Amino acid sequence: MNLEKINKKNELIQNLRSLIKGNYNDNYVFTDDINIIELAMKKGLKIHQLFVCDDENNPYKPQTIAFLNEAIKVAEKSYAISRQTFALLSQKDNSIGVIALIEANLHSLDKLTNKNFIVVCDGLENPGNLGTIYRTADSAQVDAIICADPVTKLTNPKLTSSARGCNLLIPTATAKFEETQKWLIDNNYEIYLGEPLLGSDYQYYDYNGKIAIIIGGERFGINPKWYDGTHKKVFIPMLGSNNSLNVGVAASILIYEAMMKRKKKQG
Repeated sequence: MNLEKINKKNELIQNLRSLIKGNYNDNYVFTDDINIIELAMKKGLKIHQLFVCDDENNPYKPQTIAFLNEAIKVAEKSYAISRQTFALLSQKDNSIGVIALIEANLHSLDKLTNKNFIVVCDGLENPGNLGTIYRTADSAQVDAIICADPVTKLTNPKLTSSARGCNLLIPTATAKFEETQKWLIDNNYEIYLGEPLLGSDYQYYDYNGKIAIIIGGERFGINPKWYDGTHKKVFIPMLGSNNSLNVGVAASILIYEAMMKRKKKQG
């Protein structure tokens, strides 16, 4: 591999460090997970930059060389870094020593008007929980996700790791609450509010047509202004001593119920 070599003082490396810390705004997602990089290659996603360890003391196996050559071929730009620089950046064990910046799947709300099954994450704070919702949404064939008043950045590496790269697959928009609510109403979405205390049992509804399931933040729940518009309240029965579920778990239950009802309707 004949790649341009850069060291830890290079501006590109400094940008990566800032992105990992959440201090660098960009439309690219950091990952050092081989499975996510392979997923991106399989799905034809845009790999903006690739950083590969150039370690003569640890020769690559033939299958690894084949993988790296293919990744380098599809990446816009590729660089060689030392094992020490890789260790400075890596978030997990990675024997191959490769890092990628992959283009985030971000859109404006107007680009989502043809999507029928939408999940709105309202003010979610924990990147791990948001990542879990992306994994569930991908499994249930959710068409798009809207992050209303997002707290965690969508380029957060912890989100990507928890999502197993599914955040790269699902079209996503970010918007203020008011813009999100107005857009959903104007585009004739049936709005289902995840409500732990009031409303109807989540199994009661059929979830057909153009729908948006609203999932609230961990500490404060959904924005109370959601109740001012047309909506349906959905709750998950709690039979134990606890009165709430982890937001990722609750979202998964609602998303899968909607998926099954929609599949049943489709025949």
